[in-house]
Amino acid sequence: MNMTLSPEIQKLIDARLKSGQYHTAEDVVAAGLGCLGQQEHLGEFAPGELAQLIAVADAEIERGVVLDGEEVFRELRALGNKQRGHAG
Repeated sequence: MNMTLSPEIQKLIDARLKSGQYHTAEDVVAAGLGCLGQQEHLGEFAPGELAQLIAVADAEIERGVVLDGEEVFRELRALGNKQRGHAG
């Protein structure tokens, strides 16, 4: 596939290539599409929403309000299994 990119998009790709993190323009596009796929899968946050959630979590950590990660994942798996059971 061939396409014409705007000068702004080309500058963005060139900047990523100059960083050394990507070897080709195709790598940059693939990474961008991967991020887009994650965003579509996980949903979007409203502007500032993620920063606010992180600030709340930081404050809870400072107060000692923390959760065991393994327990959280067990609960998420159970919830997912329950929701899939109701969907089918």
